[in-house]
Amino acid sequence: MAGGRIRDEDIERLREQADIVEVISEYVQLKKAGRLFKGLCPFHDEKTPSFMVDPAKQLYHCFGCGEGGDVFTFLRKREGLEFREAVERLAARVGFTLHYQGGARESGGPESRRERLYRINQWAAEVYQRVLTESEEGEAARSYLRSRGIDEESVRLFGLGYAPPRWDFLYRQAMRRGFEAQDFLASGLGLRGERGIYDRFRGRVIFPIRDLQDRVVAFGGRTLGDEQPKYLNSPETPVYVKSRHLYALNLSRREVVREGFAVLVEGYTDAILLWQNGIRNVAATLGTALGQDHFRLLSRLTERVVLAFDADRAGVAASLRGLDLQKDFNLDLRVAVLDEGADPADFLADRGAEEFRRRVEGSVPLVDFCLRKVLEEHDPSDTNARLRGVRRAVSLVADLGAEIDRERHIRAIADWAGSSYQAVQELYARARGRGSGPSPAAEASILLPPQRRAERELIRLLLHQPFLVERALDEVDPSLFEDPDCTRVLSSLLDLYGEEGGGEGLADRRMGRLVERLDTGTARNLATALILDGRGNVDSLKAEDAAIIYNDLLVTLKGFYLERQIRRLKQELEGLSSAPHRDHERERELSEEIYSLERLKRELRKGRAG
Repeated sequence: MAGGRIRDEDIERLREQADIVEVISEYVQLKKAGRLFKGLCPFHDEKTPSFMVDPAKQLYHCFGCGEGGDVFTFLRKREGLEFREAVERLAARVGFTLHYQGGARESGGPESRRERLYRINQWAAEVYQRVLTESEEGEAARSYLRSRGIDEESVRLFGLGYAPPRWDFLYRQAMRRGFEAQDFLASGLGLRGERGIYDRFRGRVIFPIRDLQDRVVAFGGRTLGDEQPKYLNSPETPVYVKSRHLYALNLSRREVVREGFAVLVEGYTDAILLWQNGIRNVAATLGTALGQDHFRLLSRLTERVVLAFDADRAGVAASLRGLDLQKDFNLDLRVAVLDEGADPADFLADRGAEEFRRRVEGSVPLVDFCLRKVLEEHDPSDTNARLRGVRRAVSLVADLGAEIDRERHIRAIADWAGSSYQAVQELYARARGRGSGPSPAAEASILLPPQRRAERELIRLLLHQPFLVERALDEVDPSLFEDPDCTRVLSSLLDLYGEEGGGEGLADRRMGRLVERLDTGTARNLATALILDGRGNVDSLKAEDAAIIYNDLLVTLKGFYLERQIRRLKQELEGLSSAPHRDHERERELSEEIYSLERLKRELRKGRAG
């Protein structure tokens, strides 16, 4: 640092030359708002932007917390700098030459502990890099990095290094360089054992971790083979708290602001290789779970974050943690779905950068991804597993708190379970604290096999919306049903309607006659249960909504019927193919029938999707 006092005229010229919008944009995502710029305040937590920047006056002010000032004030408060340090930092950034007056600079007192730790970390990073790039000992590490596809430019840019497999290599050099042993330990570079102080990192590729001010605050180390632990990281220190840093964000923050979103990965190598392949709005977590501080940091720069974690259970768990925090921040969290078992580095090697970009562009909302993963853990064909899956999925959606897309998520859960929308909606309402007591009818509905549930839901709809019975006379074939009691109730309902006509619909007395017609106790019990089951406000549905539900249920039953016929024909075909005397003509007929039914099933699904 130069001696003397910075000239006042230089400070004024620098203030005029610097663009406050450009400086603050490195920390906050600013959007044009008339003649001003607006963003989320970096000095307090908020979800609605109240931080304003005036480029004409070169001033900022937050109407939420009251903080305001010029570009020097911003740097001082944001970076924890003295005024002189803020001026010198800004001058270096814009290429402005400062002039000093007077002799020796005014002393700021002895070097602080934090400054000593920053200094020893920077020195260690330089030593590690020299070992990697200039020594014979570094050849194995250079070979390893080449095998991972990391080139020399990335080694230089990210400051990669190598810690040789010696007990106290770095410690001895630090003592010769004049550093204090207590600072070597406090920085996390060393450990104290029975034989004295020794190096924490030995025989590992070194990844220096830098803060947003580009200061080395910690290190990550990876073995060259499969030795355990494969990854070793610095402990938390006075200058390093894992949850408050993201690897490579010091380099990528401008790209994040420029692109309008961040790609968040888990590993150092993932971040480096994405950067190397031109995807530079990337940052990585540091061996710790996603936390509030990570999202708070990113929310200052962007409104959208795409998670590109490993396609394994740990990656899914990390995504679920992100979902837990989504409601606390004004962020659009999404997931780039990679191939099963592939981390971003593997995916780049196998599929290339362009395909990775396509996956990012096609990223899905985080809640959709987590919902799918939760449901995939349960077998919908198993009764109890199906109910557990619905409960977990409903709880996940309910915990979000937001009503946006609620209906779509509930319908997705119902489709997976083969259940009614009303049953899942009732469980959702209870999970949100809007229901009164347990929902045994809703859960009983979900516990039913999908075929039987669809049969009951269709009959219940016809009973409560009798205008649909006229359509059912022409469109619902009892052969679509499997359950004998459901078939009896449906047949009696259609017969009664055919005999008495529509009129004002099935009045209460007709309900009584319907029950009287049934010839078994189980059928009568079923009929009365469905007549009295008013879940989902089925009686007050609008006609168009009732018609939509009717169509969905009819399509579902037709699909089940086609699947039964296809299974029956396939079993017959398998029997013929294993018979001692093959009937090739019949096999051909069966194959054609199966093909025709499969086509009908596809058309049915297509019509439903349309």
